[in-house]
Amino acid sequence: MSFYKNYQKELIDSINLFLNNIITINNIFENLMEEFFLKNYNKVENLTNEISNLESECDMLRRRIERKIYQETLIPEHRGDVLGLLENLDKIPGQLQGNAHRINTEKPEIYEELHDDFNRLIQNNTACINLLISGSKQYFINPKKTIEECLLVSSQESVGDKISTKLKNLIFNNTSLELSKKIHLRYFVENIDEVSNLAEDVADRLIISSFKN
Repeated sequence: MSFYKNYQKELIDSINLFLNNIITINNIFENLMEEFFLKNYNKVENLTNEISNLESECDMLRRRIERKIYQETLIPEHRGDVLGLLENLDKIPGQLQGNAHRINTEKPEIYEELHDDFNRLIQNNTACINLLISGSKQYFINPKKTIEECLLVSSQESVGDKISTKLKNLIFNNTSLELSKKIHLRYFVENIDEVSNLAEDVADRLIISSFKN
């Protein structure tokens, strides 16, 4: 811990808890999709509720951290950067929650030939999030490491773009599908892919902020 004092450790612990919750939510979403492909819809609903509860916890943690930063005038030289990062990080569990509810409510007909590529897209999101969270935790300790990790997020996000493009090509080249079903499937591809886009946006902010440190 390089530029903050011991009395600020509680703040950093809260931020790390917030970051860990994002990883947990993403892991639950991975599990949710596995159950969805197996048509275990009761489990999908239960996992959706778990994600919603954790997302609400993320919101409460973020607000608590923000109040602590303002009320106790902690990390004043980094306050704006940290508040902006928290706000943007919070979009990731929000997107995962939205995706879970969309899957649970709409139950898209994702035919079996697409399952592997959907899983690859979801696993790529996991890789992006893990890199981002690892880099975020280094922000107060080793900004150079943060930059290294966050630069990898952009490369990983590009992998997701290729997977999503492949999925959309497969969907729209399937002559047996009605146009409405093609559009519906594309909607889910884009919403799942959005998770890595959000991770890349936060990583870019972290890189800029870390250079200032």
